[in-house]
Amino acid sequence: MSPMKRPESSATAAAAGFRPSQPQLKAITAWMACQSDRPSLSEAIGRLVELGLAVSADPDRQKQRARKMAGDAIDRMGDTTTTAEDRAIRKRDLLDGPKEFDRVRIDRSRRSKPIPE
Repeated sequence: MSPMKRPESSATAAAAGFRPSQPQLKAITAWMACQSDRPSLSEAIGRLVELGLAVSADPDRQKQRARKMAGDAIDRMGDTTTTAEDRAIRKRDLLDGPKEFDRVRIDRSRRSKPIPE
């Protein structure tokens, strides 16, 4: 991974204070030690913030990864005495969840329902 570049003009950026807890500071310094260019503490915190923002910017990728991990776990625990089709149906049902919960799931778009007359 190549080092992240500093913003063009840091003079116009607002200063932000950060007081890490001891475990956070320990983790940050350990991360700094693994970097080839040995960044300063403030540079390391800036890079970690950028990494964190980049990860949270792509929630669909996180959902796909979580779904794959759950699917792999289901495959390992699946009943091998049933047919492949039955296992696939069971897996899909487990991953999608009960239909009764569709209206409260925040990871799915709301479907427009006809208004009763």
